[in-house]
Amino acid sequence: MGLFGSKEITGIDIGAGSIKVVRIARGGGRPKLLSAGIVEFPLEQEKEAVSTDLHFLLHEKKIDGKNIVTQMPGKDITIRSFSLPKMPLKELREAVRWEAKRHISYPLDAAIIEYLITGEKREGMIDKYEILMVAAERRAVVEHLAPFAEAKIKVSAVDGNALALRNVYHLLEKTVDVNTVIVDIGAGKTEIDIFKGGALRFSRTLETGGLDMTRAISAEMGLGLKEAEERKRAMDVLAPPDDNKGVAAARTILDGLLLEIRRSVEYYKTTFREKKVEGALLTGGVSLMKGIKEYFIQSLEGTVEIDQPFEGLSMRKNILEEFGPIAPRFSAAIGLALRKA
Repeated sequence: MGLFGSKEITGIDIGAGSIKVVRIARGGGRPKLLSAGIVEFPLEQEKEAVSTDLHFLLHEKKIDGKNIVTQMPGKDITIRSFSLPKMPLKELREAVRWEAKRHISYPLDAAIIEYLITGEKREGMIDKYEILMVAAERRAVVEHLAPFAEAKIKVSAVDGNALALRNVYHLLEKTVDVNTVIVDIGAGKTEIDIFKGGALRFSRTLETGGLDMTRAISAEMGLGLKEAEERKRAMDVLAPPDDNKGVAAARTILDGLLLEIRRSVEYYKTTFREKKVEGALLTGGVSLMKGIKEYFIQSLEGTVEIDQPFEGLSMRKNILEEFGPIAPRFSAAIGLALRKA
């Protein structure tokens, strides 16, 4: 996590199933997507070194390797919202660190802690800052950055996935004063982030994702993982499960995710005294499944939309043609490249 000033930033999202990379230029009108690339990880054999894939994307695909931002996996970071009395900023940093002790399981001196002041409020006679804190264990950050070091790639900043998605949320101008849940369903995890207007207030990561659906389809239908993945990408989750074992297996995983999303929403409403969550935004590879939007509408309150992160960007026609059909897979990488500080 750090500060740098640049009109061009490269965002790199390393997930369980692939690496997504984008380069974005800002200044003047809409941000411009200069380049993009993706490398899929193999399903049925050992992955090659991630550093090799990083080198390929940045050099062979000619994506600029300067001013790079990547993110920590959700399971390795702690994001919390809280308020603290107004005080000098030097004192506030120390106060945030002491507050962090209540939320992390490792020693404070082993933690990297950053925070944002997201607003101000008055409680009784006390003026307070609203704080968004992000904490990670130093050891976990070093491990996550190891492939970059092996590839001799300098990382300028490290963010949380939720903060990257916040940047895309702002880009799409969906920051009116309503509650929205962004559900990022990747290959290895699902992240549930709830925003009030443009402010992130709740973040939770589940260790369940698209690969679990693929494995379930594989086991149910007696297929290899590669063929099960192809079946998953081609299926319609609205098809009758009684007639399709693959759909039934996929729905079992989806229903488990929907249960946890509803639980998260109820916890959020109770904790923050909110009456409802007005809408949901789906992103990540699983959001590309046919019928997924309609399936989620059946279980969630409010509207449900699929994220279209390219809509807020300008780009060459060939980039849109190549990557537009899978744009929701690039949401996190785009958000990383939109980092302001």
